[in-house]
Amino acid sequence: MQPNTPAGDNAPTRAAARAAQHRKRSLILLAVILTLAVAIAVVLGILFLRGAADEPETAPPAAGECLPSALRITSDPAVAGALEAIVADLPGSGSDCPDVTVRAEDSAVTAAALAAGSAPDFDVWVPDSAMWPARATGQAELTGVDAADLVVGATVATTPVVFATTEPTATALQTEGAGFATLAGRTVAAVLPDPATVAASSAALLALQTALGGDARTFTALALALDTGVVPTAADALAAAAASTTPTIAMTTEQAVLEQGDDAATPLVPVYPADVKPAVSVPLVTLADASGDTLMAVDALAAAIADAGDQLAEYGLRDAEGNAAPGSTAEAAEDPGAAAEPSDSANQAEVLRTWQILTAPSRMLSLNDVSGSMLQPATADMRRIDLFEQAAVRAVNSLSADSSLATWVFSSRRIGGQDWQEIVPFGPLGDPAHKQRTIDTANGLDSLVGGGTGLYDSVLAAVQYMRDTYVPGQINLVLLNTDGYNEDDDGLDLPALLTQLEALRDPAKPVAVIAIGYGPDTDQAALEQIAAATDGAAYQALQPTDIGTVLVDAVTQRGCRPNCG
Repeated sequence: MQPNTPAGDNAPTRAAARAAQHRKRSLILLAVILTLAVAIAVVLGILFLRGAADEPETAPPAAGECLPSALRITSDPAVAGALEAIVADLPGSGSDCPDVTVRAEDSAVTAAALAAGSAPDFDVWVPDSAMWPARATGQAELTGVDAADLVVGATVATTPVVFATTEPTATALQTEGAGFATLAGRTVAAVLPDPATVAASSAALLALQTALGGDARTFTALALALDTGVVPTAADALAAAAASTTPTIAMTTEQAVLEQGDDAATPLVPVYPADVKPAVSVPLVTLADASGDTLMAVDALAAAIADAGDQLAEYGLRDAEGNAAPGSTAEAAEDPGAAAEPSDSANQAEVLRTWQILTAPSRMLSLNDVSGSMLQPATADMRRIDLFEQAAVRAVNSLSADSSLATWVFSSRRIGGQDWQEIVPFGPLGDPAHKQRTIDTANGLDSLVGGGTGLYDSVLAAVQYMRDTYVPGQINLVLLNTDGYNEDDDGLDLPALLTQLEALRDPAKPVAVIAIGYGPDTDQAALEQIAAATDGAAYQALQPTDIGTVLVDAVTQRGCRPNCG
């Protein structure tokens, strides 16, 4: 039998039990509270996500509220007036709201600054065509410039590209169903605002290229013909078309025609092309690093423009879909045919690059074979040298006055051991004396004939000379005319020449060889390899009638080099 334990000895045990029980109840209560807290958080999270899904991520300010951010807008002058009117009516445009400013600047100027790497001084850019941001980005990439990253937003306005002309000419063109393809017939003269600064002109060039089915030869011929009718601005083009005494069109926008007003001495009317119907589109362009508030403000601006069809119409513009405002002048003049289509911005920028290459002044060294074989007959009544002379004169007359030309000849050992000889040094074709001297020399090449064909050394010397004297901003090329194959056993062979040409290659200073082989004895394979090594082109002319085609094709190469098909 165990001895009885005194009652006083159980007191600590009972106290400990009560404390443990209290702690247990506290832990249970804490667990319940935590469970409730988690449940509440989950419910609130679900409600928040549902609410976020029901609301737009960046809802624009309600009517009467201020924009969330100030906006600095750089706009083309063609759009600036309409924008200023729309901005003045923005919700919450009072003095206590963030400023919204509109600065007018030609789109070409803004694009050039961006392409050069200048820091943008705008929050939103409104060019008169989506072509300009594409051009700015493309130019920066070509030159390796670290330029601002642009984001091209939705189109907010458009205007069709039209032929502006007098009423009588318009009636005749509409009767004929005239379009861009009919320009090849040369039934009317065309005046073109400078495509380098006027977006409607590059859109027209793209439409012309499309209407011709991509025929590079015909497009080149027409582009070079249009170059003679280029004027600085749309206003100049309208004035030239109005003043012409023969049927003439100005390629411009519907907006430009409508804005000439009734005060013009000879009012012009728009003719809508019957085949390709281009339109220039006006986008809102922002920066990739724009803040959320700025993007919300731009969204509010876009919404305001979408609701401002009447204000756009007051400035000769149509809405984003190409619709004219009811009762507007544009609606009254609207083409009954298919609606205009906005020009593809990337292709429009590319056709502008092609135009600038085609119309850039040439700096051409004409390298002419005068070996003894040139006296052999090419046709029943013409020697090979006669073909050469025709080609040389045609080449001189195909170049613009701001081009420059030099004439070299080559055969074997013309000057000691040297195969080539300068006959006429470089000079501008705008100088009548230099042009005449060059033509006289071309017509007298038969007096220089003699010796073998020192081809490879002469080609290398010509390319080296052009590289050493390279002139930026011009098309630097060698026009090689030959009837045979290399006969200089003491000089370079073909592999050595190609190695040397490859070493001279510089994409920043391209010098292409355009080689023309005359007659059946030409080493055409060698000419093709020489041309390929310089990103040029090689042709063969067997008949006098081939010369014109060859020269046009040679010029065409300027628009696609070095990736010509």
